[in-house]
Amino acid sequence: MQSIGSAQAEERAALKVLRRETKDTWSRLASIAHDASYVEEVANACYPLPLIANLRCGAWYTDPSLLKGTSYFKSTDGHMHHWDFSLKRANMHLLPLIEHTQDFTGCILVDSTRRGKRYPDALSKTVPIWCCVVNHASHRLHGSPTEVPPLHVPSDAVSESERAQIEARIPQWVDKLCASDIAVPHLTKPLCPVFAHAPEIPTLPHATQHHVVLVSVSPLSVSDFHWPSATYVQGAGDDHEAWAEGLTPALYWRHRRTLLDSSLTREERIEIIAHLVAEERAQVGKVAWLEGECHVTRIQETPLYIQAVPTSHTFSKDEREAYALIVHAAKPPSEGSGILGLGLEPSKRGLHAFTQALPHVVDMITDTLWREAQRPSPRGILVCCTDGSQLSGALAVAVLAASFDEHRHLIGVGQAAADAQAAMTAHRTRLSKDATQRRLQWLTGSVSTASPSRSHLQRVNAFLIGPLRQVRVWPSTNAAEADTPPNPSLLTS
Repeated sequence: MQSIGSAQAEERAALKVLRRETKDTWSRLASIAHDASYVEEVANACYPLPLIANLRCGAWYTDPSLLKGTSYFKSTDGHMHHWDFSLKRANMHLLPLIEHTQDFTGCILVDSTRRGKRYPDALSKTVPIWCCVVNHASHRLHGSPTEVPPLHVPSDAVSESERAQIEARIPQWVDKLCASDIAVPHLTKPLCPVFAHAPEIPTLPHATQHHVVLVSVSPLSVSDFHWPSATYVQGAGDDHEAWAEGLTPALYWRHRRTLLDSSLTREERIEIIAHLVAEERAQVGKVAWLEGECHVTRIQETPLYIQAVPTSHTFSKDEREAYALIVHAAKPPSEGSGILGLGLEPSKRGLHAFTQALPHVVDMITDTLWREAQRPSPRGILVCCTDGSQLSGALAVAVLAASFDEHRHLIGVGQAAADAQAAMTAHRTRLSKDATQRRLQWLTGSVSTASPSRSHLQRVNAFLIGPLRQVRVWPSTNAAEADTPPNPSLLTS
C-alpha cells in the first residue's frame, strides 16, 4: 500500500512536470498557433468588422496581415470591487474604426486568459463598462444614440449581483468622461458587446447597433490539439516574460513557419529565437511588439506628433523637412539639422537628467512653434522615444501644459512679442495639477499606448507648479522691453 508521503511526493513531482510544460516555449507557441486559427474563423465570419488586438496578450493571436488596430483595456479595471472607466485608457481611437465599417458595423477585439475561466475580466467587464459609458456620454453630449441599452455582460461569467453593482456606478463614470478633456465622438448607433468563446462562432444580430465582438480565444480544454510533444496551455500568450525568451508577436508571426517546426529540439528552438532577437536588435535597435509599431500619431488638434523611434534610426531628409523640429528623448545629446537628442533614460535612474532637460526642451519647442506660426504652412514637431510612450509622452504633457490653452491653441500666436509674453506668463502662473491632468488626457485620447510613468509626471508637475518651478515666465514690468520671445537655441533645418 502506498504511503501518504509517497503519494504526496508523486503529486508534487507531477505538478512540477506540469508547471515546466506550461512554461515550455514549444507548448506555448503550439497553443498560440492552435488558438489563432479560431481568431481567423471569427474574422471571416464577422467580415468586414476590423480586427483589434487587446494589448499585450491579444497580439500573439492576431495575424498582422488581418490586424487593423490595437486596444488597451486592462483586466484590473474589471476586477471585483475595483471596477472603473479609465480616462488613461479611454481607447477613443477605436470609435472611428467602429463607425466607418461597411454594412454591419463594429469591431472584433481579441484577448485571452490563463486563469481557468472563459473570459478575461477585460472582456467580460472592462469593455462592456466602456461600451455603456461611451453610449451614455455620446447620448448626453450629442443626442445620439437615441436609446442607450443597459450594461450587457456575459451571464456565464458575471453574476447578476455584480452586474447590478457595476451598473449603479455607470452615471458617475459618464460624468467623469463628460467633464474630462477627452473628445467623445458622436455615435450613430449604440456600442453593444457580443461575446465569443472558442470554439463558438458568433452571429451579428442587428444592423441597428455597433457590434463589439469580444473574442476570448483560449478554451478551458481542447480535444483537437495535435502538436507533437506539446501540451495545450490556455492563454499561452500571457506572461511572456516567463517563456518567450525575448520573442515578440511581431517576430513570431514573421518567422512562425520556422518556429513551429515540430522537428526542432527545445535547444534548437531557443537558439533560433535568440538569433532572431539579436538580429532584430542589431538592425533596428529594438524588438518591436507589433509590425508597423512605429507609426506617427498626432495629438489631436495640436502641432505635436508622437512616434516610437529606435535610437539607431537615422532621420531622412524628408523626415527632417516634414517637421520644424524633431526631439528624440533617448538619442545621444546633440543639436543640429533640425534634430534635438536628449540622451535620456526611461528608468528612475534617468529622472534627474529628465528634470534638468525640461526647461530647455519646453523653451525650444515653444519658440520653434512660435516661429512656425508665422509661416504660410506651419510644420509640426515630432517628439520621439524608443517606445513612443513614456519619455515622449511626459515631454509632450509638459509642453502642452506650459504653452497651450484649454482650447489646444498655442498661447501668444498672432500677438506682438510683449503681449505674447504677458499672455504666456499669465497662463503659466495659473497652472495647476488639473491642467496637467487634462493635457495628459489629450495625449492618451490620441495615443492609446501612451503611458508616462507616475515618476515622470511628478517631475513635470514640479517643473510647472512646484515650489521650485523652473518653467519660464516673463515679469510683466519687463515684458514691454522685449522685442521678440527669447530663443535659447535656434536649429537650422
